This record gives sequence, structure tokens and C-alpha cells, in this order.
Amino acid sequence: MATDHYIPQSLLRGFADHANGGNLNVLDKISGRVFHPRVEDFGIEDFHTLSANTGETSDDLQLPDLETLLNESFESPAAPLLQRVIERSSLGGLTPDERQIIIQFVALQWVRTPGRTFDSRSALARMFGKEEPARSLRVFGTPSKPDQLRDIGLLAIPVDAVGLANVLRRAHLALALAPGCQAVIGDNPVIARSSFELPANGYAAFLVSAPGSDAFLPISPRHILYLHTEVDVVRGSCGRTLLDPLHLSIDALNYLNGLQAKAAVRYTVMPMQGQEARLKVDISTQPSGNFDFQRCFR
Repeated sequence: MATDHYIPQSLLRGFADHANGGNLNVLDKISGRVFHPRVEDFGIEDFHTLSANTGETSDDLQLPDLETLLNESFESPAAPLLQRVIERSSLGGLTPDERQIIIQFVALQWVRTPGRTFDSRSALARMFGKEEPARSLRVFGTPSKPDQLRDIGLLAIPVDAVGLANVLRRAHLALALAPGCQAVIGDNPVIARSSFELPANGYAAFLVSAPGSDAFLPISPRHILYLHTEVDVVRGSCGRTLLDPLHLSIDALNYLNGLQAKAAVRYTVMPMQGQEARLKVDISTQPSGNFDFQRCFR
């Protein structure tokens, strides 16, 4: 079995404890236990492996190895750019193509995580009056059980990521610096906020692209990519790239880290009914200090 990563190893390495062997410090949200896996071991076995019977209907059908495709098309092109951004603490010098590679990487991290997929399936089940799926990181099931829907869902990941990235061309791109190297990465490393309320029976698969939305992606304990889509943005327009970084206050950082924790709890396997409500941190009602995340785009 192969350990497939829904958070790329290149991103995880920046959060490893290099002073103590280079392993990750991982918090189990259910038990409160902290464990220290190697970066290469922190994933889900065969998460990207297609079902055994996929492609048997046609000898000419050559489906890609999804883990390899995501690495070659999204992760490897972005890794040196992100490293450069971290080293310089600046987005200066990015070409339009390099800017889009970074945005495409952000888009991939939004569409690929088990939590987003679970939310989507759960919302659809409620919409059609069906039973919601069991909470599990294996939202697509396993490759040992042939499942066409599983394969369609997996193959949609790169397609959705490219489509979302094309929409996010219109978003502004900035870099936020966290005080004290305390930014955290969660199960779903992208956090989105929107200025409008969604209907209870609706679900926006790409909420991050909605007008008036913010998205944050920590790429190191100090560096956070920040995308902002204007409320009155026009499709087809291209957002600005801010060269000078934003300096977050400790209150603003705590607010973002709290959103990370809230998302992490939602996307965790919950063995007991009601445990999610007890563990969930309702950080959305807390003020984000005096920091106005959108001030730099006005």
C-alpha cells in the first residue's frame, strides 16, 4: 500500500520539527494525544488509487496515476516558487504564469481535502433527504471495492482545481507574516470566509471563489498566502499581486489559527454522536482584533 498525501509533503516539511528529527507534531483532535509521524507517513493509504475495475471497458483508455499527476502538474511546479516566497518574505518578482501556478496550488488544496468532499456529499444527502455518509477521512471509500462514483470523484480533483484556479485569476494575492512563527496548518489548509450567507439547503463547492471571500493558506509557520475576491469583482479580470507583506497582529493570527482548528474538528472522524458540537470552537463569533484583512486592497 502507498501513503497518499492530501497535504503535499513539500508543504508539510515546512512545519516539521527539524530540531528533533524532522518529524511532524500532530494533534489528535479526539483524544488530545500528540504524535510525531514522519512527513512521508502522514497521509491516507491508497487514497488516490482508482478502483480495480476502472478502465476495463476499453483497452485504449489510459487513466493517469492520480498521485503522480497531482505531483507533476500542481505540487512540483509550485514547490520552488513557495520556497522562494518564504526565503524572501515577498511575492515580488512573480511572473503572471508563476502567480497562476501558486493560485492553482491554493485551488488544489481547497478541492482535494477529505473535509471538503465530505461536506459536499453530506449537503447533497440532506438536499435529497438521504442519510448522511459516515464521518471518515476515507470519503471516497477504498480501491478494493469497485466504485465508479469513487473514481469519478478522484478524477475530478485536478479538473476542479484547474477550473477553480481560472476563476481565482480575478482574486488579489498577498502574503501575510505571522508574529512569532506561530501559524498552523490544518486538515483543510485553506480557510475561506465570505461576506454573504448561504441558504441552509445550499452548498457552494467553490465558496473560496465567491465575491467577497477571503482565503488563507499557511505555507510556513510564519508565511500565509492570502487571496481576496472583491465583492464587485468582474469575471475575466485579473487581481493584483501585492509585493509588500502584511504583518498580522497576534489577535489576527489567533483568529486565523482558530478557524483552522474549527475546520480541523469538523473534518475529523467523530466516534460519538454530539462530540463534534462539544469539541467545535465557535471562533466565527469572536472578533479578529483590530486587523482589517481587506484594508490593503482598498
